[in-house]
Amino acid sequence: MFLNTTTISRTELARGTRQAIEQARRGQTILVESYGEEQVAIVDALDYRLLRAVAAYRARPDAPAQEAAAVPQGLTAEHLAAAQQAAGGDPQAIWEQVITAYLDGHISLGRAATLLKQSRFELQARFNRLGLPLRLGPATPAEGQAEYDALTGPA
Repeated sequence: MFLNTTTISRTELARGTRQAIEQARRGQTILVESYGEEQVAIVDALDYRLLRAVAAYRARPDAPAQEAAAVPQGLTAEHLAAAQQAAGGDPQAIWEQVITAYLDGHISLGRAATLLKQSRFELQARFNRLGLPLRLGPATPAEGQAEYDALTGPA
């Protein structure tokens, strides 16, 4: 799944903690082993949030069910702030709301990136690096029109 993984021993981690953390921050997954047994993985914090958000999405009882006639609902910054406040200030609440809306087709990857304060290209790179599903653009002209209508509001 992780395309760029380095395996190190616990001793190597102890000697090169700073280097291991910097590698993880640059998108490399670090697997720490002890006597040939995997002990822990070190990943970038935003990759971790993205993985948790996708896992939460997949764990929903109705996931990944899609209603073909559903109109994209959009997502507002105010809604996200309320969700984060309801979760005791946990930023993971925002990631879960945004990634769910993206995977459900309610918002585009660009909108998801904006709401997560990431560049679209950075978010897409994270999806690719982690082997997560990407939904780029509407699948049909009707989906494109529905997305446009949701963005512009009623005429």
